[in-house]
Amino acid sequence: MEKDTSLGIVCAVISAITFGSTYVPLKWFHKGDGIYFQWVQSLGQLLVGVAVALTTAPAPLHPIAMLSGMFYSIGNSLTVFIMDGIGLAIGYLLWNTVTCVVGWAVTRFGLFANPQQSPKSDWLNILGVVTVCVGGAVYAPIKHIPSKVRPAPWSLADDYKTDSLVTKEISISRRILCLFLTIFVGFLYGNFLTPINYIIANEEGAIPDVRAYILSYCLGSFVTSTVIFFLYSIAMKNVPLVNAELSMPSLVSGILYGIAITTFFMANQHLDQVIAYPILSKAPGIIVSLWAIFLFKEIQGRRDIIQLYIGVIVTLIGIAFISLSKVEF
Repeated sequence: MEKDTSLGIVCAVISAITFGSTYVPLKWFHKGDGIYFQWVQSLGQLLVGVAVALTTAPAPLHPIAMLSGMFYSIGNSLTVFIMDGIGLAIGYLLWNTVTCVVGWAVTRFGLFANPQQSPKSDWLNILGVVTVCVGGAVYAPIKHIPSKVRPAPWSLADDYKTDSLVTKEISISRRILCLFLTIFVGFLYGNFLTPINYIIANEEGAIPDVRAYILSYCLGSFVTSTVIFFLYSIAMKNVPLVNAELSMPSLVSGILYGIAITTFFMANQHLDQVIAYPILSKAPGIIVSLWAIFLFKEIQGRRDIIQLYIGVIVTLIGIAFISLSKVEF
């Protein structure tokens, strides 16, 4: 399929903004353990998947492409736990660092049946990836102030009656656990495109336009999320933690994510994954940081804010190196 660099850049910008804003609608509400939220969010994604399918060359539902959605839903079921443990900005920035490295490596070295892609400047590309990883390391020690949220129905009666805002302390052991889960989620997200790349590269007559597989992706996400919620409901003895106030924000979050993943796939197709994946996995973190500082106030204190800004600057330098690696000097 012919590449359109201009379209790729536009898709990259849209993807970065929508990815970075995906969890914003949820921040004011108690998400419990996140299982109900991720189930409703998958419905929002599916709406976008159906809309894309109606405007794209038809392709059958593909079980392999559905694996991409499965990877997302498994990771997404852990994100609320991670964000509550280490914060929206820090969690997002760290798992996107892992995503950046994994997504870059699978195409740079042709891992997991991905077609191998090489930039014009190999050393500049590697330098860029290392630089964005350094930026991710700068974020790790930053402490966050847990967001205050409206109490959920299962909260203590006194808190709920006064409609007060609730917060909670985060233990060191939970922070460490969240950091390890962040690596796992980053690995899953780094392989978003692996199943679809495999189909396009190895199946005869496969449609080269990634949009043809968006519906399969969204359906895979919805099925996996439903199975997770079903098993969770059994484990909770049919009394799952469901906050009705989360329904609309979760649906909006899903629509934002559906737009983000569609433009993400398109940007990777038109800019080459070895270039686009590192950029698109890190740029949304900058958007998240702006939300965290200026709207949610979850990062405070001069030292932590300066440290965050340093991480952002280092990340931007890395993105610049990766972008320049596409140019032949």
